[in-house]
Amino acid sequence: MKLMKKNRSKWIALSVLGTMLMAQTVWAKDYEGHWAATAIDKWSGYGIVKGMENGDFKPNAPVTRAELATFLNRTFQYTPGESIRKYADVEAGKWYTEAIGAVANRGLMYTPGTKFEPSKPATREEVAYAIAKAYDMQATGEATVTFTDAKEIAIWAQDAVQALVQKGYIKGNPDGSFKPQANITRAEVVTILENLTPHMIKEAGTYTDHLEGNVVIQAADVILKDVVINGNVYLSESIGEGKVRFDNVTVNGSIYVQGGKVTLSGTYDTVHLASVAPFDFTKGAMKKLVVTAPNESVRLREKTVTDYLLIAADAKFTIEGVVKETSNAKADPVVIEEAGVFIGGNFVPVEVVGREVVINLKDLAGQVSGFDGMESLMISTNVAGAYIEGPFGGAMRTNEPYTFRMADAALGIFEEMLSQVTANNSELKDIAEAVGVSSDTVYAMLADDGVISIRHMRSQFANVNSMVRQYTGGSLPTEYSFKRQLRFGQEAPITITIRLEVE
Repeated sequence: MKLMKKNRSKWIALSVLGTMLMAQTVWAKDYEGHWAATAIDKWSGYGIVKGMENGDFKPNAPVTRAELATFLNRTFQYTPGESIRKYADVEAGKWYTEAIGAVANRGLMYTPGTKFEPSKPATREEVAYAIAKAYDMQATGEATVTFTDAKEIAIWAQDAVQALVQKGYIKGNPDGSFKPQANITRAEVVTILENLTPHMIKEAGTYTDHLEGNVVIQAADVILKDVVINGNVYLSESIGEGKVRFDNVTVNGSIYVQGGKVTLSGTYDTVHLASVAPFDFTKGAMKKLVVTAPNESVRLREKTVTDYLLIAADAKFTIEGVVKETSNAKADPVVIEEAGVFIGGNFVPVEVVGREVVINLKDLAGQVSGFDGMESLMISTNVAGAYIEGPFGGAMRTNEPYTFRMADAALGIFEEMLSQVTANNSELKDIAEAVGVSSDTVYAMLADDGVISIRHMRSQFANVNSMVRQYTGGSLPTEYSFKRQLRFGQEAPITITIRLEVE
């Protein structure tokens, strides 16, 4: 009897094992022999990319916006939190809800308007933008790569595409085009992630192998000892208050500290400290330390040399070693020198007061006669390479003219203008939602034959204001303020205000 039970147990075990093996075979058939099979296996093992409910991976299917958000969230392990932006088509409790909230809070994906469109295939330029933002990659002064369809790449994606192309992470097509609005497959995205992150540390332990390429650390209680890393290192938020130690390590790249109590000794290029957990540099040399979080304890010990310390947050410092140069972000290394609009090819300046740009339509109307179409807008700074970041992930470079349509796409001006119009008038908000008023509607209403005419804009404003008074008893605001981030290199962002005064 006992023997029968034992044999029966073996039979059950073999049956279960056989079922598991059959399941694995079914999974493998979906991408077995595929050119990206190795990367898919590796990143599936990480738990970052997953298959469909039926077990298929569908490597050649286009990646959706929700999947892209989820891949990035699982890679960098962003701390869960309430989404700053609310999307009409993102329901609570969906498999992608938390990931979309995380990338939205960090401005990683370009998402104008009130919908995220989670099921929509992500375009090549959207993927490039999101990945470049997540990995903090920027185009350098190296020779730019020109595509035959470069003009079709959206303004907000151009720098990201160039950054990834320069470093060889994405390529154009054989015909020399980039096809920015084309879909990109799940296999292609996984391959880009693998190329960008050949090393992922997910378990506690001591690591002593030299590493070529970028590294993401997701686990606490990690020690890197006597290691040379030729790439960037990303310490994820999920490490929290856990400990990470670099013991006699050389990093030929940047370290991004989003989480963890970090102890460093060795040789480092740039360290970006965005964690509030204690940071301790015990021995060695560091070219640059950028502190962007109110860290409770930043200690630079006696046997350390730091070439440049940039303080961009109210952190507590204990400096025992050598710091050759210190800069406080409040000094504003980048400032707005002038701003204005181009009318008939001529530059007409507008008022600049410190960090505020004031566009007063009444004043502008008094400065021009005849043609008054505002062809473009330009905000100039004292440095080249600065840009203004929009709320939806777009960016407007300084010292370059932008048509108002391009500026709106980058900075989300008309979308926020619409929000300000309806913020204190619930009846007007209901009407706008019922009619389907959007930023495109606002632009179409204010533009005259594709150009924002000062007189036409003021006339349209007066007409709409009259209707608002008639139907709601309220009136439109005559002044609109938009706060945006002015960025330059690795310096701390500066909040600026763009103010539009209609009357």
